[in-house]
Amino acid sequence: MKLQHLFFAILCSIILKPSFGQEQLYYQGFQDSLFSEILGEKRQLLIYLPQSTRSLKMGQSSSPVVYLLDANSQFSISSQIIKQLSFDAVPPSILVGIVNTNRTRDLTPTPIADDPTGFDVSQSGGGESFLDFIEKELIPYIDQKYATTPYRTFIGHSLGGLFSGYLLATRPHLFKNVISLDPTSNWDNGLLVKKLKEAADQGKLAGKGYVFAVADPEPTGIFKIDSLMSTFRIPNEQIRDYLNPRSDVRFLYKNYSKGSHSDMVIPGIYDGMKFLFSWYADLQQELVDAADPIVGTSQTTEELITKIESIYQRMSDEFGYKVKPQEDLINNLGYWSLQAGDLERSKLFFEMNVQNYPESANVYDSMGDYYLAAEQPEDAARFFEVALMRDENQQTRKKLEELQARSKN
Repeated sequence: MKLQHLFFAILCSIILKPSFGQEQLYYQGFQDSLFSEILGEKRQLLIYLPQSTRSLKMGQSSSPVVYLLDANSQFSISSQIIKQLSFDAVPPSILVGIVNTNRTRDLTPTPIADDPTGFDVSQSGGGESFLDFIEKELIPYIDQKYATTPYRTFIGHSLGGLFSGYLLATRPHLFKNVISLDPTSNWDNGLLVKKLKEAADQGKLAGKGYVFAVADPEPTGIFKIDSLMSTFRIPNEQIRDYLNPRSDVRFLYKNYSKGSHSDMVIPGIYDGMKFLFSWYADLQQELVDAADPIVGTSQTTEELITKIESIYQRMSDEFGYKVKPQEDLINNLGYWSLQAGDLERSKLFFEMNVQNYPESANVYDSMGDYYLAAEQPEDAARFFEVALMRDENQQTRKKLEELQARSKN
């Protein structure tokens, strides 16, 4: 009987079984589902889509995707973290939460015969089939139905942390980033350590981002519990010591020394996403600094355009595909300049959005506001009319009617 499997049940998250209605709103997202031929069952999903700060219809824009295990218990808080970080720290992202059916079956890569705690592991070892489901059914379904990009992040906790690390090691082509939260890293005599070392030695983790966050609570003073907890610390530290020195993997080992297995999930996701997308936050700040109507006044309009193009080229290099300037951000920079009285810079940003998002109602409404400030009412009315052709928005309609009434007087 293997000691490393002892205390396994303590590391399992609480499993909730909510009822699901068709398209019923669920916290910050909504429900979806697909039938898996591989698993032979219907799988429920919880979906969060990036939210705009504007009430007007905006242009269609594809987004990176974050996949999350244990959506039953972790989707609501995770969607809030993603939403808040999307203001400037991470790219606006789609969150796909996978609801549990048989957690022990799906999240364990190999079967074990028994567990000393009495936890039922008779159905363990279905991880490879679950990986097939993710690769061959779930990802294609999400990519077909939603406006996604191929830049993906995967998050798992406890057994999900074990599964996420195993996924990174054995199918690294699926995800750019992985976050393993307090994983059951001693499963099957340290299988995760072996697989990660093997993948790293073969260069399969090159260019990947990996966050390995663990809870390491203070000793309880109870010998049996403390000795059991030490068996989890050993493989965690082996992974840390092996991956930390490597320069080909963006690796973060985060130890929450006073955190518990459950309460470290929130800071683990927050810190993990901040680390994985630190380059994005830096580029966003560089863009804001360049566009600041006060700080950036030393730049000519041409220099500013060149600077913005350079920033988005570097962002495209990180993502691995062409990235357009984010409509919401450019729109806000345009209004920032407008309020500061820098009409030339404001027009530059609004015109940039028109060029990049010609199907958006928002970009024409913003151009109308620019022409209002520039005291060119005929041009303002023309852009408001174009905006209304794309979205019958009450605020835009009111501005147009006020202009039309003014022209009659």
